[in-house]
Amino acid sequence: MLDLDDLFAGLIIEDQNATPSALTKLGMTGELMVLPKHQPFLPPDTATSVLERIHQSQPRSKPIPQSNDLPIAPDLREILAAASDLRREVQSKEVTPLHLLAVTMRGSHGGAQAFRDVGITEEKALKAILKEDQG
Repeated sequence: MLDLDDLFAGLIIEDQNATPSALTKLGMTGELMVLPKHQPFLPPDTATSVLERIHQSQPRSKPIPQSNDLPIAPDLREILAAASDLRREVQSKEVTPLHLLAVTMRGSHGGAQAFRDVGITEEKALKAILKEDQG
């Protein structure tokens, strides 16, 4: 089941412009989606630190076939809905990873705490969203 730890890890990987290399490491080959490069929100050392902390907290499970659909955990479903609500609230054109980060920072999940421990807050994510929307 996809959960908040998966979301946090994905946000960090996307933020660091590392999605193609991460997918390749997971054995996913073929035509991959090309994402535009952007200025990362997280400094590289912070991203590495938080990603390692999240990775250490996750239980090890057996790999599943790439063809299987994964259900979404209820708490992740709530985050996705909250990010959509935030997009409307701040009048952004689309939900971005920063919207997801901002709403996850409201919770007490271990991944959110890992971000807070390195100084990332909901307010910082909101500032970045507003800056992104203006630019």
